[in-house]
Amino acid sequence: MVERSSILFLILFYKLSYAFTLAILSAGNPVQEYKRFKNLSEYLAKRINEPVELKIIAKVDQLLYLYEKEQIDMSITCPIVYFELKDRGFDINAVAVIKINGQILESGVIVVRKDSDIKTVKDLKDKRVTLGSSICASNCVMPLYVLSKEGITYEDIPDLWSSGSDKAAILAVIAGLADAAGVKEESALKFLDKGIKILAKSPYVPRYVVNLSTNLPKRKFRKIVKSLYHLNDEKTLKRLGIDAFVPPPAGLFDILKDYKSILNQYPMLK
Repeated sequence: MVERSSILFLILFYKLSYAFTLAILSAGNPVQEYKRFKNLSEYLAKRINEPVELKIIAKVDQLLYLYEKEQIDMSITCPIVYFELKDRGFDINAVAVIKINGQILESGVIVVRKDSDIKTVKDLKDKRVTLGSSICASNCVMPLYVLSKEGITYEDIPDLWSSGSDKAAILAVIAGLADAAGVKEESALKFLDKGIKILAKSPYVPRYVVNLSTNLPKRKFRKIVKSLYHLNDEKTLKRLGIDAFVPPPAGLFDILKDYKSILNQYPMLK
């Protein structure tokens, strides 16, 4: 009886210890991202005066599951995942976007080998194309946006797949396993001296979105938002690798609102 009571106490203590949960949808090395965003969770814990549990989420499905179980209060994701969360009826608001190197936007690009005979997007017909992601904006939806604008459908590219990361997609091109890859522009820039070139570039879209649950007490909600906007400690920002959290400008997400219509043009990715 004593042992059972002790277990119940530990479970209750654990739940009470972490009243607020911050989830990060991983875009790289989970260990590095944990070290990076631990700085944010510690900052928020001081601001709201309660422990903050940090979760690094590897897959979108896992993130959606935790939202269904009401185990996430705040998350940082790509904008497409923000729309997916909204479409599924979760009570969240996009309260901030992240500024990095002076920019809140990024673009998607299509890359090929430097020695490739592919000169235009139209030349990608009947070629092998891989993507850095199966859902996110700059390394999936926006490269597909470029293809769709050129009239290239899934029938023109029967061999289209996601490599799971920008690095894997780019390496597939370098190794000759794919003829082209759709990735973030900043990812491509790191490999321009390793045998690839940028074939096409998409319009700009938001980098990352901070999603905050609207089910939080209003006072707490406002305090968290204010804390994000007022984070100006240079040491913390440097450790996070960002410039600032800023309010999303009006119309920022407009180009991505019809993301499903773009994805539906390429059903082999589902």
